[in-house]
Amino acid sequence: VLIPSPKGEIKGFITSCLCPRTYALKELVEVYWQRWEIERGYGELKQYQLANKPILRSLKSEGIYQELWGILTSYNIVRLEMAAMAKEHKVEPLRISFLNALYLIQDEFIWASGRSPGAVPNALKMLRENGKRLILPNKRKRKAYPRAVLKRPAKYPTRTREKKATRS
Repeated sequence: VLIPSPKGEIKGFITSCLCPRTYALKELVEVYWQRWEIERGYGELKQYQLANKPILRSLKSEGIYQELWGILTSYNIVRLEMAAMAKEHKVEPLRISFLNALYLIQDEFIWASGRSPGAVPNALKMLRENGKRLILPNKRKRKAYPRAVLKRPAKYPTRTREKKATRS
């Protein structure tokens, strides 16, 4: 079964949901891709934004909620700015580098922190205009390699028949 997806075509789809009326294949694939995008978002948040460190420092539940909302808000700000950059430069939002956008936005806010609040919108406008350098190249189609079992290398060198014949 060839199923169109955001990343190309899927040649097959395995699921434990057996009833095709209750679980239509097309709907399952759409939900799968939505879940995959959510997982990628969690990965970006944990690996890049939080640098794989547990940083919740508060000892009270109110403080933990405040920290979590701050993390999620900042993640969404970066994503909104990436979407604005993509729109301004007429590319897909996924072609904007999350990591580079995160660092650039952090630098801009640190730079604008000592200035008046009116400087932030101007800084973001300049950031969007300079966002062209954050655009990733188009993904190339890679040559497909068939799956194969690799031969395990021997611990010791083996003799060939020719070497045995010359020694005797």
